[in-house]
Amino acid sequence: MTITTENSGHHENYDWYESHKIMKSTLRRNILMIGLMLVVCPVLFVLGQSKSNPKRVKFPEFKDEGRIKTIFFSKALEKLAGARQINTAPMAGDGNTGDGGSEVATSDGMIGKWAALISAATIEDEVKAIKLAVDSGVDKPSQFSGGGYQNARYQFSVAAAMFGIIAEFDGDVRWKTQAQGIRDVFARTAGNCKVGSTQAYNEAKLRKADLQDLLGGATVDAKTNAEDFNWARIVDRPPLMQRLEVAVDERLSPMTSSADEFESNKETILHEAEIVAAISHIFTRPQMEDGDDEDYAGYANKMKSGALDLLDAVKLNDPNRAASAVGVMTQSCTECHELYRS
Repeated sequence: MTITTENSGHHENYDWYESHKIMKSTLRRNILMIGLMLVVCPVLFVLGQSKSNPKRVKFPEFKDEGRIKTIFFSKALEKLAGARQINTAPMAGDGNTGDGGSEVATSDGMIGKWAALISAATIEDEVKAIKLAVDSGVDKPSQFSGGGYQNARYQFSVAAAMFGIIAEFDGDVRWKTQAQGIRDVFARTAGNCKVGSTQAYNEAKLRKADLQDLLGGATVDAKTNAEDFNWARIVDRPPLMQRLEVAVDERLSPMTSSADEFESNKETILHEAEIVAAISHIFTRPQMEDGDDEDYAGYANKMKSGALDLLDAVKLNDPNRAASAVGVMTQSCTECHELYRS
């Protein structure tokens, strides 16, 4: 039997009312928070994605044109005096002083600033190429006497020229401490290779071994008499002229015949241009054959100028200028050969 009183019913109704009231209040707060989030979140997202628009300085206004003309030139290039100058020193000029190739005579009459004409890297690469040519050319006595001696003379003459440059080089270059002695022994062997004798062959084999030792890092025992030095005793003109013909006719001319050829052969063009510049300079050294002749020196200097301009063309990536420079070199050869014969 259950007894229900008035008070107990009243309490139950009160509890239900309070519970319902709390639920409604909580629901309202949740709805309010959700609504607030729906409004605030998109705003924050937009603000986060937007970039600030910084204030920039306004462009200056030039109103007084008369005063501007007293400060700035309307065409600056028209006010420049003289021809445009470009540094024509080799790109890989180890020890290059960057003074545009000016020459300085030392107390013993030697001429410095070779680094403005030829780089240490080009000299070393040329010696390596000579070594490869000698390896195959100085092989058997029969081959040597049958005509190989002529190529040996050519290779050893160029080698003597390279070591002559090394001995005077204004900067760090490989083999410099040994260069004078090596220069002299290669010059002597080149002179003896004018004939294909057994003595010449045996001497050529010694120079072949010297090249192997030098490139391998060994020291070559070669004595010299520095006081008796002059370029005419080191190199004859005909072998160096032969090297110029190889450079200009066989390599540089075809390699600058088109933009594609120029682009594909830049490294070889640089090497050959530096070789041409250096040999042209040797031709004008004191006591060289016709070196003191004004016309002959003019042709040699024209050849050297063309070679330096070719180096510029490679630096500027200008195939047209390269072709023009080689044209100057070819013209110099032609004009010189009309008057002089090696």
